[in-house]
Amino acid sequence: MVRKVLEIAERRFGRPPVTYFWMSFGSEGRKEQTFRTDQDNAIVYADPASPVQEEAATRYFAEFARFVRDSLVQCGFSLCPADYMASNPKWCQPLKTWKKYFTTWITTPNPEAVLRSLIFFDFRCLSGDQALSDELRGHLWKALEGQNIFLAQMASVTTKHRPPLGFFRTFLVAKDGQHKDELNLKFSGIGPLVDVVRLLSLESRVPETSTLERIEAMKGKHPVITNEGDELAQAFEYINLLRIHHQVEQMERGTPPDNFINPRSLSNLEKRMLKESFQVISRVQDSIVDQYGPGMVGG
Repeated sequence: MVRKVLEIAERRFGRPPVTYFWMSFGSEGRKEQTFRTDQDNAIVYADPASPVQEEAATRYFAEFARFVRDSLVQCGFSLCPADYMASNPKWCQPLKTWKKYFTTWITTPNPEAVLRSLIFFDFRCLSGDQALSDELRGHLWKALEGQNIFLAQMASVTTKHRPPLGFFRTFLVAKDGQHKDELNLKFSGIGPLVDVVRLLSLESRVPETSTLERIEAMKGKHPVITNEGDELAQAFEYINLLRIHHQVEQMERGTPPDNFINPRSLSNLEKRMLKESFQVISRVQDSIVDQYGPGMVGG
């Protein structure tokens, strides 16, 4: 659907002054969107050869991005609340600027830089010049060389959010508020799993962006995935299956889909499988803590 909107935009605005690729990141970059999703996109265009071409590219892609953003809203993709969209001038830039972004985030890993790395390093080329995307990916690998402090910072963030299991294997649910007695399958389950697999994929330099493809690509290459990969993949698929079933039931009732479930609504088998899925994630987080140890800020 996004590619079709981009085709329409290119017909409307004509040929761009320079080549570009439409960057998808977040859940869209990982090919992991569910029924509740918003826009996560950017534009990376070839470095202009002259000031005149630079001005033309800035003007063209600004109008282009606004049109695509508004068209995607009409198609059901809501706006990104944090404005991580190509219509934001910050995320519609030439390749040299994107390279600078990536380098700065890695060499100066403050909390904001690590957050942006978690978001943008899942990027993929949805449409446009694949060579530009490959060049940016190659720059990412080069920028990561020897950057153990950055990886330790990312490890700290990655292991901060633990699956909601208590000491006696009881579910830790919200004690009050709108979601009392519920847990968030995305924030407490899928999120931590995606985060650990992303970290391991950056260590292993695998180009795949989806969680399951990353796991498959790292088998035999990364010791954690070699030992835990199959169970991590099963945990990912199972938690996502619960999410999707839950969201379908909500839509059938006419209520907006979310990621909150009450564990009491699950069968005994479902509860056991969810607990086992959470335990796999915790084990992998523990192995990351053991690996990075003192290098982890707040870990």
